Amino acid sequence: MDECVILKEHQHGLRRDRIAHEALRVLTRLDEAGYKAYLCGGGVRDLLLGRTPKDFDIATDARPEEVKKIFRNCRIIGRRFKLAHVFFRDVIIETATFRALLDTPPPEAEDVPLPSRRRTDVPDPTFATRGGVIVRDNVYGTPEEDARRRDFTINGLFYNIADGSIIDYVGGLKDLENRVLRVIGDPETRFHEDPVRMVRAVRIAAQLDFQIEAGARETIVRLSGELKNSSRERLHEEMLKILNCGSAGKVFDRAWQKGLFQRIYPAFAEWLQSPAGHPALHWVKKALRQFDVWKQAGLKPMPALQHALLFGPFIEGLAGTFAAEGLPEFEAVLQAVNTVLRDKANLTQIPKAVVFDVERILGIQVQMRKSSGQSKYASRLRQRNGFEEALIYLKFAGGLDPARKELLARWMAPAQPAKHSPAPSSPPPHS
Repeated sequence: MDECVILKEHQHGLRRDRIAHEALRVLTRLDEAGYKAYLCGGGVRDLLLGRTPKDFDIATDARPEEVKKIFRNCRIIGRRFKLAHVFFRDVIIETATFRALLDTPPPEAEDVPLPSRRRTDVPDPTFATRGGVIVRDNVYGTPEEDARRRDFTINGLFYNIADGSIIDYVGGLKDLENRVLRVIGDPETRFHEDPVRMVRAVRIAAQLDFQIEAGARETIVRLSGELKNSSRERLHEEMLKILNCGSAGKVFDRAWQKGLFQRIYPAFAEWLQSPAGHPALHWVKKALRQFDVWKQAGLKPMPALQHALLFGPFIEGLAGTFAAEGLPEFEAVLQAVNTVLRDKANLTQIPKAVVFDVERILGIQVQMRKSSGQSKYASRLRQRNGFEEALIYLKFAGGLDPARKELLARWMAPAQPAKHSPAPSSPPPHS
């Protein structure tokens, strides 16, 4: 077990003025109220690496209900993990109570009845598991226990607002220096508890350009099948983080090498490895690079556009098959979108609203092919919701498929003003 390392304020490079003022406000008020208040997780990691954190999370010995008493702009969320969200105008500061270390979940935690929308006759347990996977985790503990409960050593560092020190219970400072991503505890146990950690490990390592420690790397390859026990909603959230992390291309390469992508999207991955789909790998990788370019430019495309670009060649190929079987082209596209994105074999739960918007983006491609780009119909099409994303999709596809260049040129040409028929001349006067 690692010894606790404490770096005083003058011994590390984390500057207080680089912490978001909303997070500083929460930390300071908790400290003034007599509670421990630590900046934690990726925020500390990124600040020590000289990066700008995506968000600032806080760990404290205050219970969620106590946090809510201090902050009127607070809401308690979550069932698996109870969290206090402190709301500011454009920022949410996530505040969590230190959790206890449970190396071996107690047997009585397995298959405990859980309350739900349909079942309200049972109490909500503080800790529960399903097949060893944690589904409730609200047992509170000490800062050291909380640090050892976290996923990776580089995410287990604390910044103490009271004296400006960095507290390291898990060897994270050494791993930051060596640019290694290491699991806290036994990788097999930790990945079995929460299989999404395997995807997080690959994403974080790719973002930071770190190497995953050898034992964890081998465990990910061996346990990739455990992803089927993950929450489909959480996996979808993790996939969105990948698409928007700025290193989506690197994450894809690493996830593919370790077999994770193939587990999450089995039919799509199988098609990409087939003779028919293999050429589309270039499309997929270019789409991921495009997401990274948008991220670097500070742009955030709608998730539907990202899904349309990522799965586009697969959906289009399937739509062609449906059309060859006699389905009208537009209906073939809609059916293909639903077949691909709502495939029950996928391990992510893509929201219906996103699927609907992908239908719109790809459906407009069909309508664009049937127009000159200058007709009244084209003018109406340009005003439709989703047209802007559909045009971006066509620009992207036109850069890869020469057959679409003429179509792209038609729609990139400035729209001509509608021609008005001359007013009819006055009828001759009656004689």
